[in-house]
Amino acid sequence: MTDDGPLILAVEDEPRNAALLDAILSRAGYRLHIADALSEARAWLADGVPALVLLDRHLPDGDGLDLIPEIKHSTRLHDVPILLVSASVLPHDVEAAMAAGCDGFLAKPVRVKPLVDEVRRLLVEVDEVGGKLAD
Repeated sequence: MTDDGPLILAVEDEPRNAALLDAILSRAGYRLHIADALSEARAWLADGVPALVLLDRHLPDGDGLDLIPEIKHSTRLHDVPILLVSASVLPHDVEAAMAAGCDGFLAKPVRVKPLVDEVRRLLVEVDEVGGKLAD
């Protein structure tokens, strides 16, 4: 694991899924902060600025989609890309995620290469449009 790779906020309540995300992304050079509920993610985002948010849909204190407008309407966070990582994969679920403002969608269970590729794609897009990658 690197101490200076881009910092990703993963909002994931299932410990095994959180550990898998951490294992995959730390090997790819990223750092993860894991929040296991919307309330924890909101508290962390009050001061923190991640390079990317990985967001689960079904959390113990609500729907992950509810966090998206809060991020997108924040002057400090609006450029942070959001990747929904969810087991809800029906067409209307994917459409709802994209309509809410997600920048990408991955189905659970996650696979290593698609996850790393999508994270890289989103971070490159942010960098190319002049967004700032967070420490």
